[in-house]
Amino acid sequence: MSVQRVPVLVVGGAYTGLTTALSLAARGVPPLLVERRPAPSTLPKAWGLNTRSQELLNTLPGVARRIRAAIADAQWPRMSHGLSLADPERRYLDPPTEPDPQELSSVPPLAWVSQAQVEAILRAGAEEAGADVRSGTEMVALTQDEEKVTATLREAATGREYLVEADYLVAADGNTSPTRDMLGIAVEGSGVIGHMYILTFRADLTRYVKPGAVEVIGMPGSGSSFILDGSERHTLWVDYFPERGETPEDFTEARCVERIRSAIGDPAIDVTFVNARFFPINHKLAERFREGRVFLAGDAAHACPPNGGQGGNLAIQDAYDLSWRLALVLTGQAGPGLLDTYETERRPVVDITLRREVELAKISEGRVPASYNPADPDAPVPMPKEYLGFRYRSHAVRIEADDDGSRQEDPWNPTGRPGGRAPHVALTDGPREVSTHDLFGRGFVLLAGHDAPRWVAAAEKVARDLGVVLDAHRIGDRFIDSGSLWCDRYGVEPTGATLVRPDAVVAWRSKTAAGDPEGDLTEALTAILTR
Repeated sequence: MSVQRVPVLVVGGAYTGLTTALSLAARGVPPLLVERRPAPSTLPKAWGLNTRSQELLNTLPGVARRIRAAIADAQWPRMSHGLSLADPERRYLDPPTEPDPQELSSVPPLAWVSQAQVEAILRAGAEEAGADVRSGTEMVALTQDEEKVTATLREAATGREYLVEADYLVAADGNTSPTRDMLGIAVEGSGVIGHMYILTFRADLTRYVKPGAVEVIGMPGSGSSFILDGSERHTLWVDYFPERGETPEDFTEARCVERIRSAIGDPAIDVTFVNARFFPINHKLAERFREGRVFLAGDAAHACPPNGGQGGNLAIQDAYDLSWRLALVLTGQAGPGLLDTYETERRPVVDITLRREVELAKISEGRVPASYNPADPDAPVPMPKEYLGFRYRSHAVRIEADDDGSRQEDPWNPTGRPGGRAPHVALTDGPREVSTHDLFGRGFVLLAGHDAPRWVAAAEKVARDLGVVLDAHRIGDRFIDSGSLWCDRYGVEPTGATLVRPDAVVAWRSKTAAGDPEGDLTEALTAILTR
């Protein structure tokens, strides 16, 4: 049997796997990705990229341009509740009233784009960057030792099997993850807490939905909800109760059309049924995200109810956070111990979001909230505090002596403390306005105050000595802080500096000038990279 050697084998070709493949390839580590489906899914599945996901994806080649094109005409989804789409008393929820999102980021608070669209963008970028993406191929067995993972792959069309050896394997194969089962990793949480069927159909609903508008409509008491995208193709989510004896065979085309017509509430509308598919509502958290050289990411590591729309976002963020670590280790910039910090950081943060999604599911069952303002704790969307105000804690972060140990902070009042997301500050680069986040993603970045020229020189020498990708910028040289916000938001004096990781997380900072900036920076980076 032939054997192929690759640095990383990625199993699964949806959000998690494609983000991992693109991020690795863009960092000079071209992986092999295998996906058992013969063709990319065209189903909408998840909708919406939150701010954190957009910021991370925008650092990868080709993604920002393609997503901007995909959302060029998109609008913030309107949310309403009623007995049906045609219900004359259907009530719209109050629109978001959060503070100006430009205070938090230079990207929209939500990019309303379907998972199918994003996956097509990620796949195109991954292949352009050099990833080997193979559809119609599944992993049927794996073994590992201290040096490698050996996987048996099978082509669905021919049945041909062959071996692949990889330094590391990323399991991105969904919430039923065969890889997780092969490794014997148990899951925690409530398990399956509900069931839905997603009915896709075509209909001209423009008398109720404006062309180009996006609407999410809940129908309390009916066990149904719409996602209407202003075109002629829509989805209806309906309850499914196997515990009451219901089976997939009950969802005949005739029954599905009947449910769709009832939810529309207008017999004059012509309906064309497209398909129906089962969707389990899960609350799962793998007891560990790593077994030797194999890592779980996305739904393979955790699954949550869809009520807050964060499952896909968590998957993208997992993939990015794991891939930059793998790339640094495989290119010799970091020691293997850096990989331990993936689970240490991600699992507690993911657990917070999963618990909130479960609570949101309970809210949606019992009552209709008055608004969908993200600052409202009873809103049907998670708060930015979860995906922008998170705080990581591991040896890849140089936690300060006076740190309060918190896992979250208010993103509208950032502190710049190590472990948190680097705050957005609008800067000018000549005639252009840029965000601090436009500087992150390629490698580590040192930002120094306007009175701290020694930090930049020190960073350049440390980068050479350690052989790491480290860019350095003094605020006020090329990038101008015309609003005088940078020092305040990053919590440093004009003589201080901040070190930011590739995932736009503050790794370390010196609040004031240092007597030995080169030595301090070398010590910090050596510890962070477990050199």
